[in-house]
Amino acid sequence: MLASELKEWAARRGLVLGIALVRPFEFGEEALKWRAERGLKTPFANGSLEERCRPRLLYPAARSLVVVASPHPEPAVPPGPGEGLIARYALGPDYHAVLQGHLRDLAGLLQQAGASLTAIQVDSGPLLEREAAYLAGLGYYGASCNLIIPGLGSGASLGLLITDLDLEPGVPLEPAACEGCGRCLAACPSGALVAPGRLNPERCLSYLTQKRGVIPAELRPFFKQYIWGCDVCQEACPANRRERGGLRAEITSGSEQRLTWPDLAAIVTMDKDQFKQTFGPTALGWRGKTVLQRNAVLLLGNRGDPQALAPLAQALRAPAAVLRGHAAWALGHLGAAGRPVLEKARREETDPWVCREIEEALAFQ
Repeated sequence: MLASELKEWAARRGLVLGIALVRPFEFGEEALKWRAERGLKTPFANGSLEERCRPRLLYPAARSLVVVASPHPEPAVPPGPGEGLIARYALGPDYHAVLQGHLRDLAGLLQQAGASLTAIQVDSGPLLEREAAYLAGLGYYGASCNLIIPGLGSGASLGLLITDLDLEPGVPLEPAACEGCGRCLAACPSGALVAPGRLNPERCLSYLTQKRGVIPAELRPFFKQYIWGCDVCQEACPANRRERGGLRAEITSGSEQRLTWPDLAAIVTMDKDQFKQTFGPTALGWRGKTVLQRNAVLLLGNRGDPQALAPLAQALRAPAAVLRGHAAWALGHLGAAGRPVLEKARREETDPWVCREIEEALAFQ
């Protein structure tokens, strides 16, 4: 098949498509080695560093990488009081399922053209999809480590298909507009962007809002706007704003936005069925209710609104210790209003970690 035919097929589905020759991912390997040298782990990563950056280690017969990009939904309205932000990629239907469906159809086309290998991954395999997209000429790397796609900006989800067909490749784009800017680095709420192209993923809010378990106390104050994910570095980027142009408007017209900005108090008090109904079809449904509730608790604590007392008091009685401990921290930030609830919990709580959080919250007031 001709590359032009594949691109036309993708455009009819609201996608952008690029093709790269199979070769080592030099940029990605350098970035991953930088992290490894500093003891930084890459969350949710599969495979070794070499497997992530050398496609033929996993697919010896591979000849071409086909990458598709799907634009993120644009929010319809700004959040209101008491609401939290969700990263744009999670506002619509789960991009994993959407892109996997498109790639399965693409695999069928390539098999008809003689392909024996049509391996698919959408955040589910070791290969660096962003690097494949860069090599395919879909976009260029920004200082924020995001891929900026002409006509779309950085707000796009990526899917990858590995094949043994020889397909006409694209040409990587030269980096543009980042030198000397630094706005994304300055805007990063938690200081995760430590230098152009260098990210400490363990401080990135996009990761922290997805991380299970306890959020370290020194990182909790950064939970102010986003209940899931983070788009701050992308919103700060002048090049990204320029690139979000006609192509995005053309291919997203009529697309359905599934989520509105969630009410934080409602998140804290929702049950499992309500969570599944609201968030199950989206890209944040996989993580479960407790993580999202923990995030909502931290946002309520950082905002210091006395009206948060009732939902936080309910969270302090939750079955999950991780939710009770973070609720204690949040109640400590409500001042005198939270003290009676904390005093009562101190007499009743049995979990050692939650007890420590209660004591520290009382001492904070």
